[in-house]
Parts: sequence; C-alpha cells; structure tokens
Amino acid sequence: VVDALSEMLPTRAPHQAPQLPFDEEQAAHDLGVDPAFWVSLERIHSAAKAFDREMWAEGRSGGSNRVWEILTMNRDGSGASNSMSIARECRVEFFTDLERRGESCILKALDTLSTHIQWILVTGGEAMSASGGTRILQSLTGSSGGPYAMAGGSSLEAPNSPAVKSLTYCLRVQFVHIQAALTPQSLSAFWTALSMRLYDILVARLLQHYYISTVGAVILARDVEALRSVSMLAGTEHEHWDILRELLTLYMTPPDALKIILAGPEGDASSGKGLFQRAGRDHSLVFLSRRVDYRYRSAQGQRKSGWATQLLDDLGVRDPSDGHVNIGLFSAAHIAENRT
Repeated sequence: VVDALSEMLPTRAPHQAPQLPFDEEQAAHDLGVDPAFWVSLERIHSAAKAFDREMWAEGRSGGSNRVWEILTMNRDGSGASNSMSIARECRVEFFTDLERRGESCILKALDTLSTHIQWILVTGGEAMSASGGTRILQSLTGSSGGPYAMAGGSSLEAPNSPAVKSLTYCLRVQFVHIQAALTPQSLSAFWTALSMRLYDILVARLLQHYYISTVGAVILARDVEALRSVSMLAGTEHEHWDILRELLTLYMTPPDALKIILAGPEGDASSGKGLFQRAGRDHSLVFLSRRVDYRYRSAQGQRKSGWATQLLDDLGVRDPSDGHVNIGLFSAAHIAENRT
C-alpha cells in the first residue's frame, strides 16, 4: 500500500506556467502532493501498529489467543523460546521494511514538492517578468535579467514578488498536513531538507540566470526573508538563509563602499573580516558579479565595468566569475559542510 501511495505522486510539474499570484481565497495549490497523501501515510503506520498490538496481545492475560500467548506456552505449559525468538525477528523485520518503504515514499514527496517549487518560483516568476523592461535590459547586457533586474522607478509597493507570495502561501498550507502526519523528529528532518532544496533552487537560478538591480535587491531581500520565514517553521539547520541575507547587501551598496563590505574596515582581503570571512571570498565575489552594473555589453562582447575592475585590483583578488562557476559549491549542503 505504501509503494502504491508513492507511485501516485507526479514526477513532473505542469508544462504551462502557473497564473500568479494565486488567489488565497481559494484552496492552496497542493504542489503535487495531495493532503490525502499525508493522511493516508499516517493512517497506514497507525494501522500497522494497531494490528501488531492486537496480533501479539503482549502482556494480556485471559485467553486472548494471540501470537504472544500461543508462542509463550506449549501444550505442556513450557516456554517456546525458539519460536518466540523467530517471531520477534519477523516482527522487527516487518517494521524495518515498513519504515524503509515509508522513508522512500516521503523522499518521493520531497522530490515532487521540489519540482513544483521550481515550477512556481522559476517558471512562474520568470513568466511574470517577461515585460518591456527586461527587453531593454537584454539590449544593454545581453541577458533578460530575470525578475530582480527591474530599473529604477519601479514600484516597491508589493511586499513580495507574486511567485514568492504564492509559493509561501502554498508551503504554509502544506506544512500543516505534513506536521499532522510525521513525528517531530521526522518533520524536523523533512522540513530542513525542503529548506535546503528551496535555497538551492533560488540560488542556482540567481547565480546562473539573474541580474540584480538596486530596486530589485529590495524585492529580493523581502522574498528571501519570506522564504526564510517559511523554511524555519521546523528544522534546525537554516544558516544558509542568514548568509544569503548578508550577501544581498552587495546589491544595495554603492560601488565605492563595496570594499569595506567585502573585506572589512581596513579593506584588506586577508584580514579575515567582512563578507569574505562570513561567506567566503569566492562565494562573495560570484554573488557580486550578478549586479546589473557589474558588466556591460560592448561591440567586443561583455565587458567588466571600470569600478568592478578597480575594486578587484584594490583587493588583490581574481574574479572567479570569469571562469566556470561550480554551482554545487553554493548549495546549502556545501555551506553546512564547511561550517562543521
């Protein structure tokens, strides 16, 4: 039954971009995992435990005629220790197998949720940003820029982008169902994993496809705060969000003040201060390279802005974004590994 439940989960999100923002007066999108999935999973495990208790009737007396009574006494009244030992092994085997299948099913649900998070955050978010402003940016930089590349003068009235607003709404509703189905320990592990998946989806897209303007950085900071808030509903390891919040200052700081932000008051890259110390030197510089004004398009192709070249020279560091950027090194798991 658990295997069948797992097979019912979709492996792909819809091909068509979602219509954002979702109407919060309507039922929340289930992100591919119907609430009934979590109810069924919890009931299967509860039923297995209840069946086990009834079958064994452990500790009962008075002619229960269950496994416990049958195995503890032979016809002559002596103990059947060998049969009891075998039965106990089978009992452990059954629950070990059920636990393994349950974990596999839960991991499948995590994959499904991750796929639909990408569908809303990336597919939906980028569909919303396909406007005239991005076409202007593309003519200047050679890139569409993404949802956080809006030009100065854009409205900042909305607290979050439509994609993040819709996604956090769906995740909060989904959390209620997951919380009811899993033990506190399992919930903590599951939601921590989801937090890391959510972070990786956002950061991978940010570092590979998006550019950030000063105005866009304000919206991005609000979005990161909203995603961090929903990620912290359960679990313990969420430091990746704290580091990301600090890195966002790189998009709100004027070029002449970036040296202090990166390397501390002395402006020394080897001082062990600033973002170089807290987030890592290459980590900080790759994030910095996503500023809309970091590069510009020329007749010879992409060129680095004068202030960016001067900053790198003053710090005496190379630009890691000039070569291949291994996105795996920016994952939440890699951050956690380096902190331990």
